[in-house]
Amino acid sequence: MQANQLKAALADSHYRAIILSYADANHYLAGVIDTLGNYHMLGDRHDVTKPFNSLREAERALADLGATQALLKMHSAYEELGPNDGLEEHIADLELRNLS
Repeated sequence: MQANQLKAALADSHYRAIILSYADANHYLAGVIDTLGNYHMLGDRHDVTKPFNSLREAERALADLGATQALLKMHSAYEELGPNDGLEEHIADLELRNLS
């Protein structure tokens, strides 16, 4: 999803800003999640998903597009090792602050 599309999605109540983090990766992904649970990640003009080097960088990209809050979803390899704790998703609310 390109920046202008993501900005429009953020104005729609069917979408929430989200940042994805993977324990075995050295980057973050930023985008939106719709009410059906589908991810739409920020990409370039060729729709190639754009990785961010830090949580702050991903946060700033969403804030620049108008997000004031986002979900932070962190995936860990340890989730696959142990018994299911009843929580399929590990998501935290994250308040974005645009520190210009």
